[in-house]
Amino acid sequence: MSRIRSLLAASAVVLTLGAGLVGAGTAAAAPAPQVITLHPGGNPGQRVDAVIDHGRGTVTVLQRFLLEPSRLTVAWVNLRTGASGTTGLPDRVAPANPLDYPDRGVVLRTGAGPVALVVFGPFPPQTGLIPTPSYILPVPHLLTV
Repeated sequence: MSRIRSLLAASAVVLTLGAGLVGAGTAAAAPAPQVITLHPGGNPGQRVDAVIDHGRGTVTVLQRFLLEPSRLTVAWVNLRTGASGTTGLPDRVAPANPLDYPDRGVVLRTGAGPVALVVFGPFPPQTGLIPTPSYILPVPHLLTV
């Protein structure tokens, strides 16, 4: 009888340790947000980025380094669910470097799936020797959220 108890106790210890090792090995960190440049630009207000948070099913659209309010429009549609929306960039987002201008942005709750996204509208014109266009044309982007 004691031999059976010893065998059962040893089996329980092995199962407990094995479950602990399997549980420790399967814990995965949440993936880091993915940053995609939608419109490149070197001057303030010309660069637009999309930050995809796969874990939350959101896309944050940021117009970089813009002191005044944004005049851009964002239109999106989730191709899997059919959810869609149109908005501006009303939020003021603090930059990573406190010496930079703030960003303007919006968080889009798109849900998981393929998302078609279009950003368009005017941005502040730059003065100088070389004139630059001051309008972002509506170029569609396909994102995987």
